[in-house]
Amino acid sequence: MKKIVMLVCALAVAASAFAGQGKQIKANYSGIVEKYDAATKTLTIKKKDKQGEFVVTDASAVELNKAKSDVSAIAAGQKVDVEFVMDGAKKVAQKVRLSAATSK
Repeated sequence: MKKIVMLVCALAVAASAFAGQGKQIKANYSGIVEKYDAATKTLTIKKKDKQGEFVVTDASAVELNKAKSDVSAIAAGQKVDVEFVMDGAKKVAQKVRLSAATSK
């Protein structure tokens, strides 16, 4: 019995060590651009009564109407779909897909 407990503990430690080495899980968030702060590279997206904040890095791909673009294309009121990964507590955008501004 003692050997089984030790084996289970060893497997648990090994599994947790390998768990952190896998690929980062990607997630999506869609809504309307509320604002983009170029100084902090923070994109704020409003989705109904919720709000999401994402860090846009130099490695983030930006598309406007399915064409390659850059962060200068981000404007309040645009529809946006962000593909992101978590980096600690920060949501880091990998892809930012923008489309025409919505009418309010």
